[in-house]
Amino acid sequence: MMTSRARFTSVGPRLLLCAAPVLLAACGSGELAAPELSDQQASAAVAAVSLKPTSDVALTKIWGGGGTPPIHALVDDGTSFLESDGGSTFARSSPGTATASLTLGYAGAPAGGATQVVVNYQAWTIDGGAGTVRVNLYDGDTLVGSGPARTLRAMQQNLSDTFSDLKVRNSDQLRTELVFENTAGRGSLVTSIVWIDVTPADAGTPADGGAPGDGGASTDGEPVVSDKLVPRNGAWWGAYNSAKNYGWDWGAAIKDFEAKAGRKLDIVYRYHDWGTSDNGVFPDRYETAQMREGYILHLSWESRRYSGGTNVTWTEIANGSQDAVIRAAAERAKNAPGKLMIAFDHEMDNVDVHAADGPDADYVRAYRRIVDMFREAGATNVVWVWTPMGWSGTRARLPALYPGDSYVDWIGYDPYNFYVCNGGGWKDPATTFGSHYQWMHEPAQRAWHGDKPYILSEFSSHEDPADPNRKGEWMRGVVDALKRYPDIKAVQFYNSNVTLRSACKLAVDSSPQSVAGYAEAGRDPYVNQPHQ
Repeated sequence: MMTSRARFTSVGPRLLLCAAPVLLAACGSGELAAPELSDQQASAAVAAVSLKPTSDVALTKIWGGGGTPPIHALVDDGTSFLESDGGSTFARSSPGTATASLTLGYAGAPAGGATQVVVNYQAWTIDGGAGTVRVNLYDGDTLVGSGPARTLRAMQQNLSDTFSDLKVRNSDQLRTELVFENTAGRGSLVTSIVWIDVTPADAGTPADGGAPGDGGASTDGEPVVSDKLVPRNGAWWGAYNSAKNYGWDWGAAIKDFEAKAGRKLDIVYRYHDWGTSDNGVFPDRYETAQMREGYILHLSWESRRYSGGTNVTWTEIANGSQDAVIRAAAERAKNAPGKLMIAFDHEMDNVDVHAADGPDADYVRAYRRIVDMFREAGATNVVWVWTPMGWSGTRARLPALYPGDSYVDWIGYDPYNFYVCNGGGWKDPATTFGSHYQWMHEPAQRAWHGDKPYILSEFSSHEDPADPNRKGEWMRGVVDALKRYPDIKAVQFYNSNVTLRSACKLAVDSSPQSVAGYAEAGRDPYVNQPHQ
C-alpha cells in the first residue's frame, strides 16, 4: 500500500539535511508542516533508519545542479547524489525535455528485509517548466511501488511518499526512481535532498520470505487484487488468440498460445458482437470454463453483427430499442462464475468502423444505458473498460466520448509498432506505449477523467524485413517499458495478422526470435502477479 503526505521531520540523522538552505524554513520551528503522524506511523518512524543516496545508478536526460551538460547514459559513479555535482544538492531535467528520470542507490541499510520505506524529497519547476514528478520504489530491478504523480510549481514543495506492507528481502538493494514529465516544452523540473527512511522487518511485521513485490496478502488486510481486478503490484499478462485455426475451439486456441508463451495467461481477451445468439452470447461455454480455471475474462462487446456485416447504431441503443439484448446479456453476466471485464465498442473513435453509428454524445448515452441496466439487473460483477484507439489523430474527440468516472473502472488503448506495414517508422516499446499514456496524464486531460488503471487492450509489433532479430528484441523490451508507466496494470497481446487496412506480421510466431523474446518477457516477475 502506498500513502502520501507532505512532511519533513527533524528526527535523528535528518538534522544534517536541515542545514540545506531550502529546508531552513521548515526546520527552524521544529514543527511539522503537514498533519501529525498517526501513532502507528510515528512508531514506524522511530524504528526507521534514515539513508542518503550513495550512488547515481541511472540518469536519463538529467542535468547536474551546477548547470553541467545533460547526461544521456547510465552511470554508476560511486559517489553520493549530494556530492556528485561538486557539492550541489539538486538535479534538473534537461531544458524542454518531456521525460527525464533519476535513479538513486542506497547503502548502509539494516541487515535483512524491510516492511516500509518513506521517500523524502523536494521538487519544483524553473524557467517556465510545468508538469509532474512520480516516485518509483525498486527492490533491485523489481518495482515494488509507485507514488502518485505530483503536480509541481515554482515554489519548492517538501514531499514524502510512504510505501507500506513491503516484502523487501535485502534493504541494500533499495532504489528510488524519480520520473519527471515536463508538459511545458521548456524549462526544467528539479529535485533535491532525496533520502529514505527504512523500517526493518524486525521492527514491524516480519517479511515472510516471499519474492520481492510478490503481492502477497498485506498485514492490514489489503487484497493482492482489488475489487476492480487491479493487481496490487506489477501488471497482468494477457492475450487474444483467434480460434479460426482450431475449429473455433477457444479453449484450444489459448492453450496453444500459452505453449508458445511458455506460461499461463492471466487474462483471456475475446470479441463478441451484438445479439442473443451465436457470437452475441457471452460468456460462452469456453469462457465459463476459463473463468473456472482461474483466468480473468475480458470481453469487447461490439455494436456490430459479424455475420451480416452490419452495425447497430449508438443512437438505437441509447434510445432503448436494444434493451432486450442488454437485459439478456446482463442476466448471463450476473450468473457468470466470477468477475469479468467488459468494454463496449472498443476503439469507438475508429471511423473505419463507427462512422455511421451516431454522434459522440450518443455513444456516451448508449454506454451509460448499458452499464445502468447491468447494475439494475444485479450484474455488479462486471468491471467496465473504456478503450479508444490511442491514436493522436482522434484524441481531440476523447473528452466528448468519455462516459464519466462513475461508469469507467479501467482505461484502455491499443498501441502498435506497425512500422512499414502501416507506413510508419520503427518505435520501441517505451515509445509505442508512452505516447498516449503521457498525453492522458497531462493536466489538461486529467481535467476530464480521474485516476484509473490502464490496460493495453491490444498490442504488438510488426517484423523488420531488414533485421530478423528486431521484433524479438522489441518483445524483450516490453516489460521494461511497462515499468516506466506504472498505471498500466494489464497488457493483452494481439495474436493475429488481421488488420483493417494492411497485412502486418503481428502474430507472436511471425518468427522464432519473436516467440523467444515474448516468452522471455513473460517470465519477468513484474507480470507474474498472484490472483489471490
